[in-house]
Amino acid sequence: MSEISRLRWRCRRGMKELDMAMLTYLDTAYEAATDEEKEAFKSLLDYQEPVLYGLISGTVVPEDESINKVIQYIRANLRPIP
Repeated sequence: MSEISRLRWRCRRGMKELDMAMLTYLDTAYEAATDEEKEAFKSLLDYQEPVLYGLISGTVVPEDESINKVIQYIRANLRPIP
């Protein structure tokens, strides 16, 4: 299984909104991201859904700059839920 396939599986969350948010980054930015940003994205996949939702919705501000950069990208590029 490739790294992208493993990450795609890890992007599956309990909320469709989170699935879409995480897949947005994986599909549009992950391959071109710096190593630091890739590690930040992987660490985001370990967050519990309420915390991750808070980060993406903007109610929680990350202290780590690399995580903040990934979150800002996700928020700016969210696709509408079909």
